[in-house]
Amino acid sequence: MADQSRKKGRVENRPVMASARATRATKRSIQDSQQNINKSALVVNENFKHSHKSLDDQPDDNELEKGVTRHTWKKRPRTFDWVLNASAPGGPVSINLLRGYRGHVACDIWENNFERGCLVIQSRIQAIELFQFKPRDAWYMLVKSTRLDHLRQCVFQHHNAPLISAFVERWHPETNSFHLPFGEMTITLHDVSMIMGLEISGVAVNHPMHRKENRPDLFKFIANMLQIDEKQVKAEHTLGGIKLTKIRELLEKKSNVDDIARGYLVTLLGSTLFIDKTVDRASTLLFSLTTDLVGVKTYSWASATLAHLYRELGKASRAECAQLAGPSTLLEAWIYEHFPMFRPSLNSNFIPDSHPRAMRWDIHTSTPKLTSSLKAHRRRLDDMKAEEFGYVQTPPIPPIKPNKEYKPAHSYSVDYGEGMMSFWDDPSSHCLSETRLGKMVKDPWDTSSNYMSWFAQHTHIRVQNPAFLPDGFPPNQHQISAEARLHLIAHCLRPVYPAVRSQLTLREQYQHFDRAIAIIQEFDNLYVEDQQEDD
Repeated sequence: MADQSRKKGRVENRPVMASARATRATKRSIQDSQQNINKSALVVNENFKHSHKSLDDQPDDNELEKGVTRHTWKKRPRTFDWVLNASAPGGPVSINLLRGYRGHVACDIWENNFERGCLVIQSRIQAIELFQFKPRDAWYMLVKSTRLDHLRQCVFQHHNAPLISAFVERWHPETNSFHLPFGEMTITLHDVSMIMGLEISGVAVNHPMHRKENRPDLFKFIANMLQIDEKQVKAEHTLGGIKLTKIRELLEKKSNVDDIARGYLVTLLGSTLFIDKTVDRASTLLFSLTTDLVGVKTYSWASATLAHLYRELGKASRAECAQLAGPSTLLEAWIYEHFPMFRPSLNSNFIPDSHPRAMRWDIHTSTPKLTSSLKAHRRRLDDMKAEEFGYVQTPPIPPIKPNKEYKPAHSYSVDYGEGMMSFWDDPSSHCLSETRLGKMVKDPWDTSSNYMSWFAQHTHIRVQNPAFLPDGFPPNQHQISAEARLHLIAHCLRPVYPAVRSQLTLREQYQHFDRAIAIIQEFDNLYVEDQQEDD
């Protein structure tokens, strides 16, 4: 009895974490009520709003210990014009592509020396681990038949917030790509399939219950599944979804294996691929995707995952945003795949032909959320040289403009309309033709003669403004691992592999060998300099 009372006391005294949607609604209602009193009360409210710090704005323990302080951010007024109407200093000269650049975090870093610090990376790893099961449980066999059970092992236990934040600063939702000093890079469907082990082919992840007019049917289905009242489901929906702990607790009392499998799938999807900012809830829309357990494996989960990540990256690119939701494991693993200098240690239990590549990395220790680490990664990306892969980079055709777009952080919205769904069943309409693919590269960093001039006109090459760096700021020292060195040398030598070197003249082959030798000599010189400094 004493143990139960202590446990009850801990639960009652535990701080309640409200969802992001509920928090915003509360703030708006407070502001509206204050406006109706008098101007003085409005002034008080505005001062409180600008001076109040949320939990996400508090300095991290590691930063306090090292004397690093986070800059506080005052929210912009809702009338703030995020649209790029003229050329921006250090940013795009042309206003036709990056239309929302004025609201982008990179714009504030360059023009105002604004430092928002590391993003809070949303994670739900504990919600999955609380689901206890045996591999031969009947309901878990149903989960395995959906080909999604491996996601439990794919999710990283910890995230490198400084590294992810540095890449988010370079993401632009107009092109859905990272803008780097040498050009654009993005996460593709092939990346999602290889990293997360998800199917690309299949039907679009959509359901009739997603429409507003069919919401009563959705609430009724959830109520029957969880054995709760429909009004309670509707109330939970307005708060952002059903609590993950409630799903697990309610299903533990049931014997229906289909409902238990559905509840686990909702928890799995809401904790791995479709993470939101509600802290501990799963969207009610996920329940509709599990109505037919046999049909779950027919969805194109890779496409839905990539679309969700694109949207969350677009939100996080806004200067006022402090969090990143979505499949952060996919983003971080993609960085490790394509940028060897950032890689952690390898997982010794990884089996290349059997495991998704997200399981390749050993992520068991947390990375401190230090602003100094974020700045170091930012400078490293600013100084990065070209290393393209595959085809020659050329100026792309203009991207499709959405029907509606609104890009401040508090109400981010991009709508392409229902017409875009008509392209889904016709793969030829969204696959590049041989002509569009262009020419194969001879060197990994090849671009067309007019690409870099076009790129410089339409984006910002660097994020950090040199004018705001302190005097005598030390040059960026690139520490690169032995694996990354070998990876870079291999890329220089790839054109002279036996399978393709017949296309090159003997002189061109020697040029590739000379580049590889120069890289080796450069690293040798850096090693000698480091040894002399240590002595």
